[in-house]
Parts: sequence; structure tokens; C-alpha cells
Amino acid sequence: MRVLLINPSAQNTYGQLGLNLLPLGLAYLAASLKAAGHEADAVDLQVENLAPDEIPFGKYDLVGISTDTPRFNRAVELGRLARRAGTLVVFGGYHPTFLDAEPFEREAADFVIRGEGEEALVQLVDALEHGTSLEHVRGLTYQRGGALRRNPPAYLIEDLDSLPFPDRSAFPQGRYLSTFDGRPVASLVTSRGCPYDCYFCAATRFAGLRWRTRSLDSVLAELQILQQRGYTSFLFVDDVFTLSYRRTVDFCDEILARHWDIRWWCFSRVDSLVRHPDMVRRMALAGARTVFLGLESGNQATLDHFAKKITLEQQRQAVRLLRRYGIQVYGSFILGELHETKEMIRQTIRVARRLRPETCQFSILTPYPGSRLFQYLESLRRLTTRNWDLYDGLHLVFKHPYLSAKEIQGLLREAYVRFYLSASQVPRAVAELFKSPTGLRQRLARVRTGLEIFRNLGYA
Repeated sequence: MRVLLINPSAQNTYGQLGLNLLPLGLAYLAASLKAAGHEADAVDLQVENLAPDEIPFGKYDLVGISTDTPRFNRAVELGRLARRAGTLVVFGGYHPTFLDAEPFEREAADFVIRGEGEEALVQLVDALEHGTSLEHVRGLTYQRGGALRRNPPAYLIEDLDSLPFPDRSAFPQGRYLSTFDGRPVASLVTSRGCPYDCYFCAATRFAGLRWRTRSLDSVLAELQILQQRGYTSFLFVDDVFTLSYRRTVDFCDEILARHWDIRWWCFSRVDSLVRHPDMVRRMALAGARTVFLGLESGNQATLDHFAKKITLEQQRQAVRLLRRYGIQVYGSFILGELHETKEMIRQTIRVARRLRPETCQFSILTPYPGSRLFQYLESLRRLTTRNWDLYDGLHLVFKHPYLSAKEIQGLLREAYVRFYLSASQVPRAVAELFKSPTGLRQRLARVRTGLEIFRNLGYA
């Protein structure tokens, strides 16, 4: 069968800044379909200048659309257009996994795959091609006799090495984030699942609480192939790359033993870093240049309500440790937790300024379907909208006990202004100049990034 995989566009600040990454989930699906003998093409509307009605849906037997919550409305538009062209449509991704009836209610889909899709999609396409029963396709939701039928949940894929490497060739080259640390960059994932189950996060409901990893041999083989294609910097987009001390150190030791001159970026947690300072040292030696930390809040009570299982002291120690070894920090904070007041949010802003991560991201608490937060607010009927376009981290979409939407959005503006545009940026930039002209350029580039975020938030 001929399958078209679509990544809907997103009207988000970071996409407008050109921080787009190749959609690895769809690349894995394309590779799995091709390995099973099917044809698979891809359209990434995040980077391709193509109107939805210009997509040749009628050329394909099945259109697969992967979507999260903020892009769901655009996914619905695509699904309806494909069905009008006479093509079957399957939805997948975070949003349809947890609200699987909605694509059918909005007449946008014939099928929904809940959870990880590589095995289920191949089974669905095989069944459609041969006209066999759909009952054996685990994780599939479909209609029969006017009613929805939900097959049992799909098993999580245990042997991640069994999956073919993602098919990057299915996507337009040269349209994604092109460099990291001044070098050609590619993204890859080496594990799935997260055991922490933070209150606001849906990742554990989607990929499981148990951490599943690719073998080190598999990861190194993919890195070698990417280096042969000219990439020398890498973004590891695992939920928590450093969850295992032994695995991380072994990875770094292999990089060093092979004398690979690479640079890389990963997600981590402050507690795993402060427990293992020697691991951080090895990471730096092996090319780690930036670590993304979910710092979330500058208030311990808020961290506890988020179920982050970290402390303010660990935040401070982790940032200091990374800085000691020359690794930059990308810090993320969430504003508007249910117990927060204005003063608590301003405390977070003050902590962000004291920690001084090289890049800082602020967002408004958003209850994504699948998270415990969404379930709680929905049970109390405190969601104020189901316009999924507004579930972008820039809008308040629930009734906050203490703060209005206008107040929280004002505090979001204040956070970006005080972090990126404060007078403290000037002496810091001057200090960087005395260290190196390159350091100054990097600092000014980060200030420009802050200005662009500020403008795209609608504040200038």
C-alpha cells in the first residue's frame, strides 16, 4: 500500500524562530512501513510551504496524521480533506491516544492508533491490504456499525533495537535546525519511557513508566552513519538521557575511545547530575555542550505539587556543576501551578535570574490530555476552553484559584523581560567580551533570541 505520513504545522514561538527538528516519530513509522514492503512518503507542514489543499491525498491508500494537542485542529482539517479525496485516514500521537473519540466525532479519521505506532501501523496497513480482520491490531480504535470499537492497548515495544533506524530521507533536507555549536546537527532518540510521572506531563502515560533503552551498539551505529553523512553535532531527544549513570558513562567512554570529535545536547534532571559529578565531567569530555533541565519553579512547594522529586538546592548545584565543566544550561520554568500566587511566580523569576541559565524558557501551566493535571481539572470542570489551539503554553486554559488569565500572561511577559532584557545582561556581556569575542557573540545571540520570543508572544 501507499501511505502518506503528515506532520501538521504548529503556530508556536519556537517554530517561528526556526527551532524545528525533523519529526523522528514519523521517520520511524516511514522506516517500519518500508521494511514491511509498503511505500511511505512524508509531508512536514511545519517546514514545507504547502497549503493543505495542495497535498495530493488521492494518490495514497492511507494517510497517517500524527498530532499533539496544540496542532489537533489543523490535523482535523487535514483529515477531512483526505477523506473527501476518498482516502482512508489514521490518526496517532499524544492527543488522539488519550481522546481517541474526538477524531471520529469531528469526521476527520477512520482509525486511531493509541500509543507507540510502529508495530500497530504496519499491522493496520497489512490488514487493509489483505482485507483481513482488524481485531488483532492492538491499540487500534475504529468504527463498526456506528459504534467505536477499541482493541486492547498495544504492548510497549520492548526491543527498541528491532526497529529500523528512522528514515530521514523521507523528509525535506535543509529545512530543519541546521547547526548546533556551529556544526551540522541531527536529532536522535536512544530510549523511551520515563519513571518520574510529573503531574503535568503525559509522557509516562504514552510511553510508559518503565525506561526502555536501545543498546549502546545500536546508538553508536546510528551515530556513525550520521557522521558519514556529514553531521558532527547531535540532539538526543530522550525524555531523560542521563537516567542511568552506567549507561551514560559507557556512552561517553565509547565516544572518547573512538576519538569522535562531536558535540551534543540532551535532556537531564538536576538530581541525576548532582549525584554523579564524575558523570558530568565525562559528558563534557565526550562533547556535551548543552543540557536541558526542567527546573520548573523557584518555589519548593510548587515543585512538590508538580511531583518533580527535586529540590531548589539540587537546581543550584546542578547548574553550578554544569557550568564548572563548560556545559551550557537550557532551563525551563512553568508558571501558574494551581497553588501559586503572584509572589510565588515572581520568586521563580528571581531564581531564574540567579541561576542564570544560558537559555531560559518560560511557559504557562497547560493541562495536556493524558496528564494527571488534565484529569483533575476536567473532573472539577475547571477547564475554560477546549480550543486546542490555545494549549500552547502561552495561554491559561483553566480557572486558576488565585490568578486571572490576564495576570498570568502578564507574569509570563514579565519573566521574559526580566530575564532577557534586564540591565544585568550588559555587565555579563562585557565580562564575556574580556574572556573571548566568541563568548560575547553567543551572549548577544541569546539576548536576540529573547527579543524574538518576546515579539512572537505579542508583547512588541
